[in-house]
Amino acid sequence: MKQIAQFFLIGLVLLSITVVFDGFFILKEGQQAMITQFGAPVGEPKTEAGFKFKLPFVQDVNYFDKRVQIWDGEPNQIPTNDKTFVFLDVSARWRITDALQYMQAVKTETRAQSLLDDIIDGTVRDMVNKNDLIEIIRSSDWSLATMTDPRVSDIPPKVGRDGISNQVLEAAAKVTPQYGIELLDVMFKRVNYIESVRLKVYDRMISERK
Repeated sequence: MKQIAQFFLIGLVLLSITVVFDGFFILKEGQQAMITQFGAPVGEPKTEAGFKFKLPFVQDVNYFDKRVQIWDGEPNQIPTNDKTFVFLDVSARWRITDALQYMQAVKTETRAQSLLDDIIDGTVRDMVNKNDLIEIIRSSDWSLATMTDPRVSDIPPKVGRDGISNQVLEAAAKVTPQYGIELLDVMFKRVNYIESVRLKVYDRMISERK
């Protein structure tokens, strides 16, 4: 009888320790979390770092990044309004602002990157299609004094590359909130001619030198 009581006491102690450890979790800086019970979200997202409580065994913790993250798109060849193909390499910064909505609509960072591929790439393509080459390759503060490109005219851009990237941000940022994502900025990392156009540029430069 005494042995049974000892086993029972040991089991009770182990159960208590398990309950204590499973009933608390630590939310680190740069993290946010959603508690789920049998797969369903419970309460509001946890966004402040520190010790948090949950019901042991029946509730789970889903962690999400709270920091700014980088989206780096695949370089694309896109035609401008005046039918010239340019090679664009675009990047953006984003973050999760609504962990509940993000968990329900996206769930994983891989899925988030895929959604941003569709949203940003599609918006960039639309904006480039609507603008002439001069708007894509020249920055908004371009002046005749800085002109080094013999391929296009000396007419200053109406909007410029910076202005177009802002337009892309404005349009794409209207779509991302439904996924719990805030799009912070969009940057054109590299803008270049495709190979066939670049060879024509070089030929023209050589001809003008001669």
